[in-house]
Amino acid sequence: MIPHRNSIDPPEGVITALEEVADRYRTLARDLREDLASAGGAEEALDLAERSTLEMLAYLPLSPVYSPFCTFHRPGAVDCAGCRYAARYGRCNEAGSPYDLAIESHYRLVEAVQDHRWDRISGGHTIPVEEVRRALKDQAGRVMDLASRFRERVRRARSSEEVMTVKTQFMNDLVGELPVEVVCRSCGFVDHSLFEAKNEALLGLSRHWPAG
Repeated sequence: MIPHRNSIDPPEGVITALEEVADRYRTLARDLREDLASAGGAEEALDLAERSTLEMLAYLPLSPVYSPFCTFHRPGAVDCAGCRYAARYGRCNEAGSPYDLAIESHYRLVEAVQDHRWDRISGGHTIPVEEVRRALKDQAGRVMDLASRFRERVRRARSSEEVMTVKTQFMNDLVGELPVEVVCRSCGFVDHSLFEAKNEALLGLSRHWPAG
């Protein structure tokens, strides 16, 4: 199905949905600040880093709901034949497609965060609580800024392609600096499995649609 000539590009429904995603991340940042203020010690702060990381990954707008192309063309239907994304990268629902690989690498990153163990990577060293607090506070501010800018940029987007570029850049910025990894770095710890999974997820995002 070719979009009707009077169809709005980019679709208003997708723009609104992505603005809601931005608001969700701003709420997450505010919650992180509030929870951090009430965290009693190192263990609670580290748990907060993991929880906020998983929430950030869960909110990433990877679903077809957030794709302007899937609004015009029903995913998996014959209508995909007219999809500009499918013409460029192949049908997103096909195994081994750039989108499919991005989703798989995203799931592997989630698993890496879930398998993360502070006691394993710390080597018995004391967790510097104030460093953890400072890193998470900075991270909350960063997410708030990213989400606010994303909301503005996606509203100004003038095409479906621009929406995809803005969305991918936003996801790259979030995945590139996850709370749990930021805390690891501030403490001088290295989780190789997490680092590799993050880089794989970033590569998957860039291949499914290049960020600007």
